[in-house]
Amino acid sequence: MTRRDPTRPPRLKASSATPSRFAPKAFLAGSPPDVQRLCEALAAEAALRLADLTGTSWTAVATSIVADVRATGHDLIALDHPDELRQWQATWYHPRGTFSLLLSFRAPRHVEVTWQTDEATFSASA
Repeated sequence: MTRRDPTRPPRLKASSATPSRFAPKAFLAGSPPDVQRLCEALAAEAALRLADLTGTSWTAVATSIVADVRATGHDLIALDHPDELRQWQATWYHPRGTFSLLLSFRAPRHVEVTWQTDEATFSASA
């Protein structure tokens, strides 16, 4: 029996968790109705989180939502914006074309999710 070095942290097992339903692959592989539903679901989820701003600001909640979407694999970058608007965008240059995800938050509780391809634009707001 081999003993583990107590000064070495234990190995982490590979995650078998299913990828987020908002991962880039879901948008890239989805049919047009599927992509529209993804936009609607993401907008609804964000709006739900923006509904209760007790003890926080809308910008803090928006930033938290963006962090969660980034964790799914979207490389979102902040765009220049006025005080009442916050926007983040990720763009992919893929052999099938250019794809982008845009998240827009307008004070205090409005959110819009847009997925754009070379052929179509899908958008949902809440």
